[in-house]
Amino acid sequence: MFRSIRPVFSRLALLLGLVANVAYAEGTQRGPDAFAALCEARLQPVEIRVLTELETPPLDLAHSAAELAVLRKQPLKAGEVVVGLTQVRQRYDMRWSYQGLRERNGARSCIRSRIEVKLILNQQVYVATEFPPGTCGHDEVLAHEQRHVAANLAQLEKTARFVEESLRAQEGGAPPWMGEPAALREAVLERARVSWMAQLEANFHQVDREHAIIDSVEESQRYRQLCNGEMERTLRGIVKEPAKGR
Repeated sequence: MFRSIRPVFSRLALLLGLVANVAYAEGTQRGPDAFAALCEARLQPVEIRVLTELETPPLDLAHSAAELAVLRKQPLKAGEVVVGLTQVRQRYDMRWSYQGLRERNGARSCIRSRIEVKLILNQQVYVATEFPPGTCGHDEVLAHEQRHVAANLAQLEKTARFVEESLRAQEGGAPPWMGEPAALREAVLERARVSWMAQLEANFHQVDREHAIIDSVEESQRYRQLCNGEMERTLRGIVKEPAKGR
């Protein structure tokens, strides 16, 4: 195939905001479990939100096929040419806050989590200068890259569902936490570290199977036959260019 997607590089940002909404339990409580029952009745269920943030990928038309091969940072196979490239970067932001009640005498408190995770996907599309705008070859290379872009977007939504399902399984049915916010925050974060956070990159990389299909040998051969021979002639010219400089 004459192009291949650059690997995904993930970066994790944890934003743990201690934004409290603390009320005070009214009345006189009787019995050892009265405060726990009051917490269960008054506190809203654990709030979980998983969002995705997407941007329209900018298009770079300023790099040659040789320069795109360097940007890809992967060895080229014999006869392979990089005429299009899609770079991908992800960022994961997590925000934690809470709602809570405290006994009027301050002896005990209970809280429930509010968790928001945002998955952010940035993509950059390149088309080699050998296929300038207005040519059939440019349109075909760009259409090829848009297939990679669409595959990444679809996988991001699947990854978001994975994160939400994991959070709901771990935190959604939890009873009120009887203690201080800092301890619950650390417990939530530790569960996240060993579960869905550890699997995020692998989950998103499931899209690699789709990219392999898009970049298959069969697809490469099909693209070479497009545009009444323009694609084939241009690709052959790119492959021969190094020899001209010797």
